[in-house]
Parts: sequence; C-alpha cells; structure tokens
Amino acid sequence: MSRTLLLLSALALAAACGGPSKPPPRAPEAPKTAPAAAAAASDKPVAPEWTYTSVGKRDPFRSFLAEIEVTGQGGPNRCPTALGRFEIEQLRLVAVITGLDDPVAMVQAPTGVGYSIRRGACIGKNGGTVAAVRSGEVVVSEWAVRADGSRDRTQTIMKLPKQASITQE
Repeated sequence: MSRTLLLLSALALAAACGGPSKPPPRAPEAPKTAPAAAAAASDKPVAPEWTYTSVGKRDPFRSFLAEIEVTGQGGPNRCPTALGRFEIEQLRLVAVITGLDDPVAMVQAPTGVGYSIRRGACIGKNGGTVAAVRSGEVVVSEWAVRADGSRDRTQTIMKLPKQASITQE
C-alpha cells in the first residue's frame, strides 16, 4: 500500500507542476491626453521616412569601361590586324628605313613574327596608329581611358637600337 500511496503522490505532484500558469504582466497603459495636448504633438514636424532609389545612378559593381564601350564612346575601334593583339610595349622595333616618300619600319611581335608598318597603320590593343616614322624611331599615338572615364591622346615612342638604322638615299 505504501507503494501505491507513493505512486499517487508522485502523480499528484507532477500534475500540479504542469498546470496552467499565470499570464505575463501587461505593460501599463499610457494615460489618455486631452485634445489640446494631441494638437500640440501634431504641430511638430515629423521626420520623413528615408528611402533609397537607384534610378539614374551607376551600379558601383559594374565597370565604367564596359559602359563606355557599350554606348560607343570608347574611341576608335580596336585594330582588326594581327598587331592589334599586342600591347605596344610588347612590340620591339627592329628596323627603320627612311629617305623614302613613305618611310617603313619593322616591328617584331612577342611570337617572333616581324611586321612592316607605315604611317597610319593600326597597332596595339588600344587602337593606336603610327603617327610618324622617323630616323631611328616610330611614334605611335593612341587613346587612353582614365579612371574617371575621360579620354586622353597619348604618344609612345619606340626607339631603335643604334646599329639597326638604315638610311636609303
């Protein structure tokens, strides 16, 4: 019998612990204000809720250079010739022949292939053109795009080693 009594008391204790609990206390209600106080509160300027719109703004994660090329403001077209695959700094001036009506120069690509160029020839990845072929040097002018999107005309002078210059008269 003591076992039964012990078991019943344990069940009663378990039932008492799992019973309904008190609801949490409520926050005290604010006292109701008079109409004059409500009118005074509405006279204060209410700060507008801040919103952001990206309409008309540039996407900071896209390159501005891609936008320039898409709109067609990227300057002259790139060179479709074989010399348009290389940077000007990669090309090496091998020979210059002056004394002709139209002087000729020869440049060597990093692949080892030589190309003859004259004034006005397209050269380089940035769409450069040969501005002048002088004794011992070639002047290449090309458009460079700066970080702010503006374009500048730059000139690069390719010098020839002293022993490779040929003058034909």
